[in-house]
Amino acid sequence: MRQRTISRLLYAVTVLTLVFLWLPLTVMIFLSVAENASTVFPFQGFTLSHMVAALNDGLIMRSVLNSAFVATVAASIATVIGVLASFALARYDFPWKDTYRTLLITPMIVPGIVLGLGLLVFFNTVLGMSLSLFTIILTHSLYGLPFVVLIVSSRLYAFDSSVEEAARDLGADQWETFWEVTFPIIRPAVMAGAVFAWIRSFEDFIRAFMVQGTENVLTVTMYGLIKYNSTAKMNAISTLIIVLIAVLLAIGMNLGSVTEYVVDAEGE
Repeated sequence: MRQRTISRLLYAVTVLTLVFLWLPLTVMIFLSVAENASTVFPFQGFTLSHMVAALNDGLIMRSVLNSAFVATVAASIATVIGVLASFALARYDFPWKDTYRTLLITPMIVPGIVLGLGLLVFFNTVLGMSLSLFTIILTHSLYGLPFVVLIVSSRLYAFDSSVEEAARDLGADQWETFWEVTFPIIRPAVMAGAVFAWIRSFEDFIRAFMVQGTENVLTVTMYGLIKYNSTAKMNAISTLIIVLIAVLLAIGMNLGSVTEYVVDAEGE
């Protein structure tokens, strides 16, 4: 009886948690295709006019393209630097290694307003740069770097180096060993880190808002929609973003299980 009661309570907590997480998103998705864009009741029917209006809005579409461009470039930079940093952490011993590791993951845990303000002062005062999409790219590259480092370095720590030694014994040079042996094994972790970096850049608002120039990214434009009470377009573009993120996460998950990046094939 006690076990059944505990089991039912756990099921109830799980269901309530899922409802709490998904109910607001479900309502938003519902309103994006409902005639009444601001209230659920009274229900007046379904329509795609809100979606069409959002897609025909030049400002929104330009912001989407800006966000996609910034996220792609920033994730690429974060991935390249993150992979190199991960190899340094996993393969070499050097002074202040723990400090180096801590500094690499710090951008992920520093509050967004603090990081954004610090970079704003750095860009304007120290470097004398004007704010633009380039400053957002630099900011998001820094923000996405820890996600790549954590995933790739975890996979490298569990990497069986004897595979590389066998390849070199068979005549492969350093670059052949990397491209033919090492990279195919760590590629799922690299891709997962890149996907996470891309998503974090695409959805970021606080840091982008602090260092933006005259060109807006999508999150800043969505803030303007909220500010001026453009509920219909806001719900529509938010629904499209949810679909996009879901597709990207599905692709990332199909590249391999996240747990496989942390443990080896035997689960040790």
